[in-house]
Amino acid sequence: MNLPTLRDLSRAYGRGALDRASYRAQRHELLTRVAAGELPVLTFTPPAPEQRTVFPDDDSAGDTTQEILAPQLAPQRRNPAPKGNRRVVLAVLVLALLALAWGVRHYQSSQPVVTQALAAADPSSPKPDPLADFLDANQWQSASLAALDARWNSLDAATRAQLSSAPSMHRLRTKVLEQIQAERALLTLGDAHEALAMQQQLLDLMAHLGVQDPRLQRARVAWQAARAEQDQVQAADHKPAATNTPFVAPSADNDNDNDNDNDNAARATPVTAPVTIATPAPAMAVADLPATPTPAAPALAVATNKPPAGGAARTPTQPAKGARNPCKASLAKTRRPYCQDMFSAGGKGPALVVLPAGEFTMGGTAQEEQPQHTVRFERPFALAVFEVSGAEFAQFCNATRSACPAQPWPDPTLPVVNVPWATATAYTAWLSTVTGATYRLPSEAEWEYAARAGSTTPYPFGTEILPSHARYSFKHLVSAPLAANDRSVNRNEFKLYHMLGNVREWVVDAWQPNYGNAGTDGRAQTAGDGRQIARGGSYADRGTALRSAARVPLAASGDQFTGLRVLREIE
Repeated sequence: MNLPTLRDLSRAYGRGALDRASYRAQRHELLTRVAAGELPVLTFTPPAPEQRTVFPDDDSAGDTTQEILAPQLAPQRRNPAPKGNRRVVLAVLVLALLALAWGVRHYQSSQPVVTQALAAADPSSPKPDPLADFLDANQWQSASLAALDARWNSLDAATRAQLSSAPSMHRLRTKVLEQIQAERALLTLGDAHEALAMQQQLLDLMAHLGVQDPRLQRARVAWQAARAEQDQVQAADHKPAATNTPFVAPSADNDNDNDNDNDNAARATPVTAPVTIATPAPAMAVADLPATPTPAAPALAVATNKPPAGGAARTPTQPAKGARNPCKASLAKTRRPYCQDMFSAGGKGPALVVLPAGEFTMGGTAQEEQPQHTVRFERPFALAVFEVSGAEFAQFCNATRSACPAQPWPDPTLPVVNVPWATATAYTAWLSTVTGATYRLPSEAEWEYAARAGSTTPYPFGTEILPSHARYSFKHLVSAPLAANDRSVNRNEFKLYHMLGNVREWVVDAWQPNYGNAGTDGRAQTAGDGRQIARGGSYADRGTALRSAARVPLAASGDQFTGLRVLREIE
């Protein structure tokens, strides 16, 4: 089967035989294979010009046109065939027609069998490709990797051999290396055991698939060294490694990811406290979700840090005397601007990114996003790398002996939702108490500054958004978000995940119909009509709702599409 060329793809796209997404995907795959040396570069050779027919002159002796065009002379009269011969000819014709009819019927009846035989014998006929299916699903959990391994085992040897040199295998090798690099960055975040286990599963999978690559061999050696180090730490402490180890940003000397879109940062530490989220309601499809907001959860026995008028919320807490302050303004100028606070009683706060001071143009083209105006931040601030998960929120519920809001899904690693705005604010006050730092919800301006990450286009990734950029309803309605610490989608330039899609996020501000009264310093507007603001869009939204400037009013009781992300002030 001949592979299409760029010219063939362009013609198919021009005729409407391919949509834009398919055209771009096939073009990308073709160019990737050419760049990898899997396909030769073919030089286009134009066809030879057609030779023009030259007729001789009218007076030429070789002119035969008159003979061709001249009327034929009347044929000479021939003697009619004998009557007996005509009967023989007629009989032969009838037998020939009958034989032809039988042959046509036999051909039609045998055609499906022939087609099936040819398809079975044709090595270019479509074959199942579990690698491509896995990459399209873009799910990197342990269960998904195990399912891929099982599907590979079910293939025959010929299909495995064909897939070993397929473009999907090249793509898988590249993505696995990126995932291993991402898991390596987690070794300093307190979840080294999980990170090492995932690296081992990825390496074992590629070995089982028969992939030979020097980079995978080096990754195996690095994994073995990290595993040995963790075993020594556990043997010395007689407890899980790095339980109370402060967050340390990965060394730049070991960073070979060139800051590409899939270079993954730190993720939130798994919670060791028991998860006491209320028994979740049965999961439901998006179409079944109620139109009215979910009722507010019982009031929590924690004072809410209601922001002062015209400003962002501030909690008058200071780091404990002698405590280490890991979140410094200078981190914003480094390549690994991560930090993480320790709880006073043990445990760790959310993984954070320190954002630099700067300015940006806030707003968009919709009426509620006008007028566009410049906002400047004089000091850096830190924002959580991920949205708050159900397990993280359960720490707060347990500590305050309050009932967590019911969740529409049983997995505590997913973002917490159904959180009333006041409860979300109470959670940030609790974080401030147990860390000694100042946590709060971001203002609307701070959120948009973090989401844009220096971009001026409708999305942080350009003028369009794709499923590789966010979790949202691309073609079909999606019924649930990804895990809060999922890294299968691209982060933005500030190294933040899920700023768009997954779940909407509360901000401090009360709803205003436009930016007519907005300031230039990014402080929150707290006077409104009783509704709050959610930003970023959710898993159930289409792409237009995920624009960096998009904003929606929301009842303070919250709903099943809205969670939160915390901000830490930098003193």
